[in-house]
Amino acid sequence: MADEHPSLSQMILDRALASPHRVAFRVRRDDAYVDVPWSELLPRIEAIASGLLSAGPVDDGACITIVGNTTMESCLVDFAALSVGLKTVPVYASLLPEEVGYMHVDTAAQLIIVDDASQLAKVRAFREGFTFFERRYSPAELGARARVVVIHPAGLAPADDWESLESLEARGRARRAALEDELRRRASLIRREHVATFTYTSGTTGAPKAVIQTHDNMLAMLEDVADARLLDDTVLTHGLLLFLPAAHSFGRMVEFAGPFFGAPLVMSSVPTLAADLLAARPGFFPAAPRVFEKMMAKITSAIESEQGLRRWVLDWALGVGGQVASRRAAGKSLPVLLEAQRRLADRLVLAKLRARLGLDNASVLLSGAAALRVDVQMFFLSLGLTVLEAYGLTETCPGLTVNRKENVRPGTVGRPFKRCELKVGPDGELLARGPNISRGYWNRPDATAEAFDDDGWFRTGDLGSIDSEGFVRITGRKKELLKTSGGKYVAPLKVEALLKRHPLVQEAVVIGEGRNYCTAVFALDAEILAEVARREGIPADPAHPRIHEVLQTLVAEANSGLASFERIKTFRVSPGPFTVDGGELTASLKVKRHTVVRKHAALIESMYGAPESPH
Repeated sequence: MADEHPSLSQMILDRALASPHRVAFRVRRDDAYVDVPWSELLPRIEAIASGLLSAGPVDDGACITIVGNTTMESCLVDFAALSVGLKTVPVYASLLPEEVGYMHVDTAAQLIIVDDASQLAKVRAFREGFTFFERRYSPAELGARARVVVIHPAGLAPADDWESLESLEARGRARRAALEDELRRRASLIRREHVATFTYTSGTTGAPKAVIQTHDNMLAMLEDVADARLLDDTVLTHGLLLFLPAAHSFGRMVEFAGPFFGAPLVMSSVPTLAADLLAARPGFFPAAPRVFEKMMAKITSAIESEQGLRRWVLDWALGVGGQVASRRAAGKSLPVLLEAQRRLADRLVLAKLRARLGLDNASVLLSGAAALRVDVQMFFLSLGLTVLEAYGLTETCPGLTVNRKENVRPGTVGRPFKRCELKVGPDGELLARGPNISRGYWNRPDATAEAFDDDGWFRTGDLGSIDSEGFVRITGRKKELLKTSGGKYVAPLKVEALLKRHPLVQEAVVIGEGRNYCTAVFALDAEILAEVARREGIPADPAHPRIHEVLQTLVAEANSGLASFERIKTFRVSPGPFTVDGGELTASLKVKRHTVVRKHAALIESMYGAPESPH
């Protein structure tokens, strides 16, 4: 298996040649999805590859960046660049010009592919010079050689600092024959151990680091996914939904999984996700926990609005589904009566709820990138949906463990993939080895050395445990432990998970470092706040006393399961939700704890300035 594909690019080419009529992508055209086969796309990939090499001086193995949203066209550019040995660097659409500029300096990118006019504006801005983490970068450092290609140039006036992808592709077709020998030469140089891409970490505590990911890292991960039998014929028919950005390592794995498994990539985006699910009804739905939380919140909120017999039936059906899910998670068979109830509940309610979400064809829902709350996982299992939690990092490309369909253990992140080794270090940190693990960080030898121990084990930074059956539990982040002034250590992730059990809560951040008690800052979900306000007949105001009562009850429930030093003494509510643009979230929607503490310093200090009664 290890040598089945010599490179990602050869894997993609083999798929296109072996299955020309198989659907490669499903893309939205107005109100419906249309199929695009490999036979239509292979000539485009070859033309784009020629166009890239004729866009200007492009060295062997040079870096190109792909800045913006993930679309079929951005994937074709990715595939084309890899086919001629270029390293591709996906960049989040939401990043500010200075961070985008830093990535271009760090990788010395020789070509810049942008999604649209808004991303071109960022390139133009950072080329004027910028300051990032207190260092000034001058225009002279910013790769004047790098040509800019715009995938979707609508609204752009012609200028000499960019060309369209359409133009590049047309030039590539025209020059394809003349460049044939050069294309073949570059393709012949690619080896499985070579670097394929740099994927940047989120940068929650400092300048982002470019994780080195080889063809072997990515292929080893896909081979281990195949070994875990996560994808079945339903997925091959109905496709893999791809709405996660390619700059997110989870999204990148899905992008390559399409050609690897021969499954259609069903293209979507965060803003259009709900509508796209209903239109496409994919077989495989990978998402971060926050997406599942919002889906659950919408359904539970709608149920709470029902009354009478209809409400009773909904509650009964979900209760039956919960019993079924609990028994199956415990490895127990279903009694005859419960099986009969399950079938009735499914026909009356559960199948309709799955269809309402657009998940009625979904064989697998895969949760990764952060911890999935047990109550959220159990909710989807009760709907008859197989939601599996996986665990990994950008540095592990991206998986280390996964729950298998035949053995789902809620509360755990499953067992290691076939070739991944995990152990718990002396201080409780999970350590990992395997062919999918990165060799380190580009231009950061200090960070690379720190990431591995003397025996070559990768330090995940996560605290966890491994039980006798190999199931892994994550208990917190090693560097995010809070130490109170009383010398007690608190794992904020555990407490925050309890505080996020109400759909009203978008995020909860526990405060307590160097303090004599713990507090929390809440950010509320705007949609759920509006729904609660409508139902309660109150303004949609985070500061409303009724909202405070709901959060007060939530905090009390969380505290009941915590040690005295972990309990939340009081809390405050942010005036608005946490956002990427506001700086509280990374582009992959992780909380920037330090930014929250700095930005909401006044709120935090108000919780420590005077004695408060416990909530």
